[in-house]
Amino acid sequence: MNDRLAKGIGLAGVAYAALEIAGDLSIGAFPDSDTPIAKLVPFYAAHHAGIARGGLLLHWAALFLALFAAALWLRLRDAGAHPVLAAAALLGGAVAVADELYGAGVYSTLGFLGAKESVIGPGALQAWHVSGAGGDLTTGDGGLAVLLLAVGVAGIATRAFPRWLAWTALPLGLLQLTPLGFFAGMIFLLWAVAAGIRLAVGSADESAASALPAAEVAPGI
Repeated sequence: MNDRLAKGIGLAGVAYAALEIAGDLSIGAFPDSDTPIAKLVPFYAAHHAGIARGGLLLHWAALFLALFAAALWLRLRDAGAHPVLAAAALLGGAVAVADELYGAGVYSTLGFLGAKESVIGPGALQAWHVSGAGGDLTTGDGGLAVLLLAVGVAGIATRAFPRWLAWTALPLGLLQLTPLGFFAGMIFLLWAVAAGIRLAVGSADESAASALPAAEVAPGI
């Protein structure tokens, strides 16, 4: 039943990637964290609707990321992954979802404040802006790093996923912890699509077979 559930929610990875891209496109070109206040006020006055819409889309992306992480965890658990690795994948997914929700909340708030100049002063608007723009190009997501590393190691050990999917998760997870984390996050969207489709179309006996000893899976070898 767990395998059927993992297959049923596996496509959440595809939905997550689509909503993440749609949210980023709606927000559009975002000013750097050191943009002067004199330029921020007119920017938000002109683009607040798109930024607020992008924040809403990112909130939905976080929901589907949570479902996708749960599907990965279910597949690993059914495949006989070590409990520590399965728990690490679940915890990493939870942290990644929390980070996604935080970013979505910042953009939603900025979109709301940008439409109401009298509600907040320029200095406070700049502070919120820095929380949304600061470090985006230099840091990755620690939650995604833990999730990908756990999935990669457990996937290789149990064959819960195709080898190419498990092996590619390892460098993506490591890159999340480097200055290239932002770009690794973009590649992760493609990985999520591939993994989501693989979860949805994988054979029903795949995870159960991978948990058996090699002699039982392929007798006579």
